[in-house]
Amino acid sequence: MPRSVGALGALVLAVPLVAGTAAPAQGQAAVAITWDQAATGLAQPTQVTSARDGSGRLFVVEKQGTVRVFRDGRVRSRPYLDIRGRVRDDGEGGLLSIAFHPRFRTHPVLWAAFTTNAGDVRVARFRAATSGARRISAATGRRIITVQHPPQFTNHYGGQLAFGRSGLLFLSTGDGGGGGDPFDHGQDVSTLQGKILRIKVLGAHRDCGKAYCVPASNPFAGSTPGLGPIWLTGLRNTWRFSVDRATGDLWLGDVGQGSFEEVDHVPAGVGGWNMGWSCKEAFSTYDASRCRSGATYHDPVAAYGRDYGSSITGGFVYRGERFADLLGGHYVAGDFGSGRVFHLDGSEALTAGRLPGVTSFGEDGSNELWAVTYDGGLYRMGARG
Repeated sequence: MPRSVGALGALVLAVPLVAGTAAPAQGQAAVAITWDQAATGLAQPTQVTSARDGSGRLFVVEKQGTVRVFRDGRVRSRPYLDIRGRVRDDGEGGLLSIAFHPRFRTHPVLWAAFTTNAGDVRVARFRAATSGARRISAATGRRIITVQHPPQFTNHYGGQLAFGRSGLLFLSTGDGGGGGDPFDHGQDVSTLQGKILRIKVLGAHRDCGKAYCVPASNPFAGSTPGLGPIWLTGLRNTWRFSVDRATGDLWLGDVGQGSFEEVDHVPAGVGGWNMGWSCKEAFSTYDASRCRSGATYHDPVAAYGRDYGSSITGGFVYRGERFADLLGGHYVAGDFGSGRVFHLDGSEALTAGRLPGVTSFGEDGSNELWAVTYDGGLYRMGARG
């Protein structure tokens, strides 16, 4: 059974999460997590990330359809990528995330997830002339996959991209919007909505002659009923997930309907899990009519109610060096509505400062954590004793 965690009040844990650092010994000074502002004036940023190419650059994705470079303490005025003409950014739509080729220095390619002018979620590939180029031309864009979205709704797109350690690309998709998953997309394996997808894009044209291949180990590959790209089902709106760099595990922040926000943890290489929506919301039954006989629903590892926050922003398991003694192996995430940031160790949840309107966390090339806020701020994680 979940148990209450005093440090956060409404946040509950289902099971021990990850190997964590012991609490400070009695009499030892507590260390507080801080978020130090590095830049302002960004346009509704939705992600901060690194190409991990040794350049020291950070890339900030802006909702309107641009990607900006932060380097040496400043944001370059000219966008690194500008696809505003292809992006519809009303409601929760826009340019939602990017993912760089795992070997970007020798393969200067990135993938972008965005909402199209028709309102669907699309992943496209863009190619730079060199890894050190100051910009990527929108004309290099090539369509990879499109996930249809109900035209009457402009919310619940998901849209997070991330490469796993095996070089396969993950994509989160929302349930299609509205309230309560009106089309039951979360539980329907004949649609790509309300899912985590896993596809092969590296070398796809060589291997299967298409823009992407369906890995043979996907749970619905081949003759198994269901759409091949699906990796996980039963998700409402995974607004930010990450791949643990040490283990390959997936950590998901799934935004709740009206009562609970949840953190899901899926071990590396494990596909086919049903995370419950819209039969369940976190640990509770949401709509019993959506529950399927014989189905196995996997509970989150942590959840919290409306007295703590209202819209989770998933984060990362900390694998940096600056705060390894304090945060090594802890999952760090936050809430867009309340601004609270928390980290989970092996037995409890602890507060980690505030970031009102936090839209995304990200790692730099040294695995240190950064964050962006909807009002245009870029922040680096710090600590003070």
